[in-house]
Amino acid sequence: MKLDRLHLRLRILLFFVFMTLGGLGIFGAGLWLGSQREQDGFLFAEIIGGFGFLGLMTWIWYLFDENLAKPMQWLAGALIARAHTDIEEELDPKTARYLGDLAPAAREVTRHLAQTRNALAETVAQETTRLINEKQQLVAMAADVPFGVVLCSGTHKIAFYNSVAAEMLDEDHHHPGLDHSLFDFLEPEPILDAYNRLCAYGQGPDMVIPTLVTTVLGHRTLSARMRLTHAADESDATPGYVMSIDDVTHDLAVVGQSTALLTRVFADLRPHMASLRTAIEFRKRDAALAADPEMTEGLIDGLDTMLHSIGDHFDEYDSSRGSLWPMEDVSARQIVNAVKSRLEINDLTVEGPDATRLHVAALPIIVLLAHLCDRVVNQHGGRVPSLIVADEDDCPMIAVGWSGDALPFDIMSQWLDEPLDFGVPGVTGRSVLRIHATDCWPEFGRFGRSVLKISLPHLAGRKLPSMQRGVEYDFDLMQKTPPAKLTKAKLSDLTFVVFDTETTGLLPSQGDEICQIAALRVVNGRIVEGEQINRLVNPERPIPARSTEVHGITDEMVENAPTIEVVGAQFHSFARGSILVAHNAPFDLEFLRRHEAGIGKAFTNPVLDTVLLSAIVFGQDAEHTLDAICQRLGIVIPPEQRHTAMGDTIATAHAFIKMTAMCEARGIETFGDVIAEGRKHKRLIQDLNTDLEI
Repeated sequence: MKLDRLHLRLRILLFFVFMTLGGLGIFGAGLWLGSQREQDGFLFAEIIGGFGFLGLMTWIWYLFDENLAKPMQWLAGALIARAHTDIEEELDPKTARYLGDLAPAAREVTRHLAQTRNALAETVAQETTRLINEKQQLVAMAADVPFGVVLCSGTHKIAFYNSVAAEMLDEDHHHPGLDHSLFDFLEPEPILDAYNRLCAYGQGPDMVIPTLVTTVLGHRTLSARMRLTHAADESDATPGYVMSIDDVTHDLAVVGQSTALLTRVFADLRPHMASLRTAIEFRKRDAALAADPEMTEGLIDGLDTMLHSIGDHFDEYDSSRGSLWPMEDVSARQIVNAVKSRLEINDLTVEGPDATRLHVAALPIIVLLAHLCDRVVNQHGGRVPSLIVADEDDCPMIAVGWSGDALPFDIMSQWLDEPLDFGVPGVTGRSVLRIHATDCWPEFGRFGRSVLKISLPHLAGRKLPSMQRGVEYDFDLMQKTPPAKLTKAKLSDLTFVVFDTETTGLLPSQGDEICQIAALRVVNGRIVEGEQINRLVNPERPIPARSTEVHGITDEMVENAPTIEVVGAQFHSFARGSILVAHNAPFDLEFLRRHEAGIGKAFTNPVLDTVLLSAIVFGQDAEHTLDAICQRLGIVIPPEQRHTAMGDTIATAHAFIKMTAMCEARGIETFGDVIAEGRKHKRLIQDLNTDLEI
């Protein structure tokens, strides 16, 4: 009969009976052996009984630890994990078979919990489908507005931004993120001034204050409009605000350029005009001077000089006219569709790939192409007109095609000199070509057709992937108040950056270096999908074959990648104001901290290690590898992503989120609580927060 088939209470009774009988047997054997000795019999009996009892207790402790203590610890961890995660794997009662009915009962409880959770999730999903659809529509609308939108809390922390705002705020790869301070990207003085005035006026969202603000590196000047989300009152003296921003750097540069040109025109012409006026006055007063040929020749020279100066300034204006038109990335399909909409030509066809993207002054190009199409059809008699988009000699090209005679060069020149009709005086087809540093020419096409080509050789951005527009937001950040002391802050109120590195080897002290780094942000207990970095790094040393077998990174892949000084600065900016999270964090941080001098930044962020979190949640004796933790938590790492920086980062982030929820369920709620509990397991791994006082 197997013991694990007996009732638990009966097994406990038998266990204590065995302990009693074993103890009596040991002491009885000791007394019997002692009685066989004539001298020191009782002392010998006590020694035999003591050592025998010690051996019995050691054996009993081993049985208790293996069959009761460890299974109970495993069962507790498994129950907590299933209470706070969506693990579908059932508990295996064999793992705790000596706990009697406890393991099967726990399995039934977790099974019922999973069923209840699934039913609740299905109900919630059905009830929230409409809200999700509405949210997606609003997000799509906010993502597609042509200006930047940023929503900030009263402490100036970012709670919402769209992709346009991210592009405007991003300088030197310092991308904005949720819960970042707005002042990490924009100069604070004008924003604080406008915000204080909005709060003082007390009109809430009914009042808007415009302001100009520069980015912290001074690369851009933005026109901003600020509006409070609600009026400031006694209950909320620091309300949040929404700010729309537009990049006016180019506009201000154009104004400055135009002002400088006008200043030079006036400065150059004024003395010539004054001299001419003086000469004319003398001619009026003195008849002899009026008849003097030298005076007449001097007047003519003065006029020639002035006309020459005017011509030079006009050439300068004409050559810089392109800067008056902002360039933008547009698809060739958008260009040709806009041309078709401007023309009354029903049989105009379009040829060429839709994926080609052009970086052009869109409106002038559209008007020029429409002008040429109209002239080809209505003046030159071209039939079956078409617009053609193609690549020739690795350059994007747009052409007007037609059936009929080729276009004489002088007629084309005449058309290019004609003013274009789109509301801006003095702009001709030739000036539009000059804007784009290109030219136009006629050719014979295929199959008896003729073409008029415009090549765009200098333009970048061809065949780009479709422009992704999106938003990132977490409106709960609007109510979040920064903690007065980090160790007293709740885990749910903190922002984390989870990261991982791949290296050339395991020994930084012997010259091994980082060859890839990946990181993502966790805000309010969720992974922010749009805020992550994944960079290859040139280690400036060969990558050993044994390391390539692990992470798949070769020397060729990192040959043109930036060095750790560049990528490290980007990562430092990405992680500013956040707590770093990694699996075996001392290993990764040792590689980074060796290069702090070259990076120009120190990695002083507080650190949490998922090895210590695992020890807190599952006990120090459990296995704490990333694979073991993920297996316990039901996290699946695709084989092709294991030992890649981003794959391991994603797995670590999911494990971190689940284990922090389990910590909070056990009353470990603050950052200080986690540090204190982690220090109980410091023999597992180095404590990187030694400067924090709990």
